[in-house]
Amino acid sequence: MSGPLRNRLEQLKKPWWREPTPLVLQHSETARLAVDAFLEQGERGYLSAITEERELPFLSTLDMEYMSHQRNLSYPELDTIKDKEGDPGDADTGDRSSLCSELTSGTYFPLMSDVHPPELELGWPGIPLLTVSGQTQATVIFQRNKANSIKDLFRSLISRARTVIAIVMDLFTDMEILCDLLEASSRRHVPVYLILDEEYLKHFVEMCNKMSLTQDSFPNMRIRCLSGDTYYSKAGKKFAGQVLEKFILIDCDQVLAGTYSFTWLCSQVHTSLVTHFRGQIVAEFDKEFRYLYAESKAVTSFSVLDPVCQNTSKGTESFLKPIQNDAETLSASSTVLLERHLELGQGLLPPCPGARPQQC
Repeated sequence: MSGPLRNRLEQLKKPWWREPTPLVLQHSETARLAVDAFLEQGERGYLSAITEERELPFLSTLDMEYMSHQRNLSYPELDTIKDKEGDPGDADTGDRSSLCSELTSGTYFPLMSDVHPPELELGWPGIPLLTVSGQTQATVIFQRNKANSIKDLFRSLISRARTVIAIVMDLFTDMEILCDLLEASSRRHVPVYLILDEEYLKHFVEMCNKMSLTQDSFPNMRIRCLSGDTYYSKAGKKFAGQVLEKFILIDCDQVLAGTYSFTWLCSQVHTSLVTHFRGQIVAEFDKEFRYLYAESKAVTSFSVLDPVCQNTSKGTESFLKPIQNDAETLSASSTVLLERHLELGQGLLPPCPGARPQQC
């Protein structure tokens, strides 16, 4: 029999076929086997698995290039494990081999992290009563409408912030917006929390170096980074996704969310859109930001790296504060994460596939 995707396509190609094809939303074991083969044997292994399963080649070239890049970043770590496994003097060899072989794609690790969620130590205001009780309002702004500049809207909201600015962004290289954040945090003493995608963190660091900014330049800002979910193959190979959420929370009262990144290209030539939210829906962004912040890692270095280092996992890690040395303590601002832990433990929330240990 053909794979589920190929079988459905073959039915849709038949003009005389009138029976509707049932929508399948469940996990595809065929896809998992093919992706595992790609991670472990490369494109040849992937195509071999696709042929054996009689499935369509569902991975695009872009997918495979990204996975190959991320897989290569993980190789030094895997080589270290293999070296230790080959050492007869290592008493833990059997346990490590067993753990590696038991990892499967989409595995959920229901373990509490031994590291406390980071504290929002600069302060976090409660959601205003009018916002909680108010009706949700949404306004969509398109970049093509030159009368309403998305960048100007971001800058205007930042300039009017009074209690907190919380940002999740994939790519941040816009110097004007960074100056707006510096003014808000240092001149008006507005706490600023910034979460960046780990893959693109090097571009933010490059901008800071061009502006001669160091860690001491951000006394009232907390800058952290985060990757997406991690995919594990059965043999222990893995790759991490990216953080593609993009939104800014102002005073826990209003949110701008959409496709706009903090770059010159987005402000000038790329098409994008954002939605301006107010009312009850803001509470969902408040909760999401605190979840992401609890999973993130502190950025502690803004030094320039040589090009060779920037293309390795060690290059990115040199910007980060090691989680095991993170002395940040649990606070009331992080209780929402603990509530989520309790809900997971009681089965109130579905397990999240591929969740990292520090999530759970």
